[in-house]
Amino acid sequence: MLRRIFFITTVLLTLNGCTRDDICAEGTPTTPLLIITFKDSTNPLISKEVLNLTIETVDVNPTQVMTMVSTDSIAVPLNVSTDLTKYRFKKDDGGDNPNSDIVTFSYSREDIYVNRACGFKTTYDGLSASKEDEGSANWIFAIEVKNQKIENELQAHLTILH
Repeated sequence: MLRRIFFITTVLLTLNGCTRDDICAEGTPTTPLLIITFKDSTNPLISKEVLNLTIETVDVNPTQVMTMVSTDSIAVPLNVSTDLTKYRFKKDDGGDNPNSDIVTFSYSREDIYVNRACGFKTTYDGLSASKEDEGSANWIFAIEVKNQKIENELQAHLTILH
């Protein structure tokens, strides 16, 4: 009898100490990516694909964010630990006439608590972008900020004319 009471008590204490796994649900909003569209510089209403686009960080040890993709829109992460992100945009990477431009994104950050499972997400405000001027060597002609506040990925935040 004493064994049963001990066994039941042990099982109850074990089950009482268990907690559910904290897993961030699939649809929970997290830190949004920067949505960039590419448009024709002669007619900004027309989307224009960038051929063999490679994007990498501008660091001592660069990290590739995207490798040789032909597209007219992309989603890239911004740095959550500083108010500045620099990327090297390489057009026609691996081709006959590669060209790269460095684009700097600046913004202010706000960390928002989501829940215990997901932790924090970062939103961005006051987005601005500039390219390093290389004269006629730039393949990016202009950068237009469409939405300075980055809270979701539902619409483009930035347009690059090339």
